[in-house]
Amino acid sequence: MDIIGRKIGRYDIQSHLGEGGMAHVYRAFDPGINRTVALKILKSEHCQDKERRSRFIKEGKAAGALTHPNIVTVYDVGELEGQPYMMMELLEGQTLEDVLRQESRLQIESIIEIAMQLATGLDYAHGKGVVHRDMKPENVVLSPDGRSVKIADFGIARMENAGDKETTQVGMMLGTPRYMSPEQAGGERVDGRSDLFSVGVMMYEMITGKKAFDAESMPTLIMQIMQKDPLPIRQITADAPVGLQKIVDKLLQKKASRRFQSGAELHAALARELQALREDREETAGYLPLQVKWTAILSALVAVTMTVSAFLVFRAQSNVLTQQAIDAGVSLSKFVAVQAAIPVLGEDWVSLDAFVQDAAARESFRYLMVSDHTGTVRVASEPSLVGEPWLAGEDAPTIFVQDQVEVTESGDVFNFKLPVLFNETVVGEVNMGLDTRQLDAALGTTQRMMVVLGFAVVLAVAVAIYIFNKQIAKNILLATRALRLFGQGQLETRISKHRADEFGELFASFNAMADSLESMADTSTRPAEGGDRIKSPLESTDIDVSGITRASVEEHTVVRGVDDGD
Repeated sequence: MDIIGRKIGRYDIQSHLGEGGMAHVYRAFDPGINRTVALKILKSEHCQDKERRSRFIKEGKAAGALTHPNIVTVYDVGELEGQPYMMMELLEGQTLEDVLRQESRLQIESIIEIAMQLATGLDYAHGKGVVHRDMKPENVVLSPDGRSVKIADFGIARMENAGDKETTQVGMMLGTPRYMSPEQAGGERVDGRSDLFSVGVMMYEMITGKKAFDAESMPTLIMQIMQKDPLPIRQITADAPVGLQKIVDKLLQKKASRRFQSGAELHAALARELQALREDREETAGYLPLQVKWTAILSALVAVTMTVSAFLVFRAQSNVLTQQAIDAGVSLSKFVAVQAAIPVLGEDWVSLDAFVQDAAARESFRYLMVSDHTGTVRVASEPSLVGEPWLAGEDAPTIFVQDQVEVTESGDVFNFKLPVLFNETVVGEVNMGLDTRQLDAALGTTQRMMVVLGFAVVLAVAVAIYIFNKQIAKNILLATRALRLFGQGQLETRISKHRADEFGELFASFNAMADSLESMADTSTRPAEGGDRIKSPLESTDIDVSGITRASVEEHTVVRGVDDGD
């Protein structure tokens, strides 16, 4: 049937996208809401096949009952001239099967993100009473950016509330054999845990690049699914985190009761693993040996402390020295004002000039001048200023005022201005400039010395901390090597070093634990009466390792006995 260009309901059929074993897929457009969709219509040769027709209609009912970001959305279901069809979300991107064919193996983080979305979508479907029963890479669609995942093709889904007529008969096997669960392969009734087994098979393939179950004949494949465990992931690749391997192992348990019991439970375990993976990557990317890291941190802390302390001390010292200079200038300017009072009153500028020139010769100040009551300079250490009004420093900021003495700062000069008084009457004015270059030089020397002192203190502290932390790290590495050796099966490993501190207690505790476990191992291999081997307490304990989400395994060349020697 050529339907391109036709209109089905409100949908315009635009082009043919492809076909599968049962149906053709067309691109359609809904002009009412400006949305492009996919039309999936059962092939005409299958319309008379009741089983295939039923499966197609069932897919529409099952998917149509579900509205979730990780499940393909079905908008409409109908029939065109005897051919069932469904209008559904048009998915861009590739199927997981296509991606695996191109890349073989995916990045660990991508695998976890895909599995988390599958778990979320399946948990929603299972909560609505829908079991997919055909989870496989071909039915998982990835968005072009590889981040968004959609579950498609609910053609053999079972709906819990659909009645007995929707229930697969016991002994009837539906689904793609390579990805089905043991109970599904055995024709038994399945629930949501069967879909989770299929997710585990897909995760195994994404991690290793190999099929979990692979056989040339159908009977052999079914036997593998029902009775044989896949080759452990660690024997194929060392890239997969141990926690992720444990999750896949739990998903692939033959008994449904030993798997994750819901998609939400699987999602939570994967979320913990993803968080651990990202934290581990951040820590690895920024890895620094303990002695370097703590040396840098504490040295920086000492440096900041020294800098702040030096700044406060320097500022206090600067204030003290500056105040001393101002006090000296105030005293000197007051002395000059007292000595100049009578000469200014009597306008005896000759004797006053001799006094000023004699004072200037001592180089106690930058300049000195005396003005009359009109503000005209009459006597000055710089003769060119005589006869002119003194205006310098008028706009300079005032830094000190005391007993009619005003001190302003201009560049490297403190200017002292005070009136010349005779019987409480102002008869003139004294202006004196005090050179601050020597004060600045003294403060500069102090600053340099404090920098050198701070550097020396930080360096000394850094060296001491580095040596201390190196000893700490050395003992930690000693315990780490012992644990690694013991974990690799070298049960004779012991820590020979003795210390009278907390590390000594740690080493002693390790040795005691090693003695106990080695004794258990010896017991498990000793023949009992009648030739039977005594079972170790470790062997008789069913340890649930599903909660393990992270471990770090490294290979090192080691020798028997662990000490802190090179």
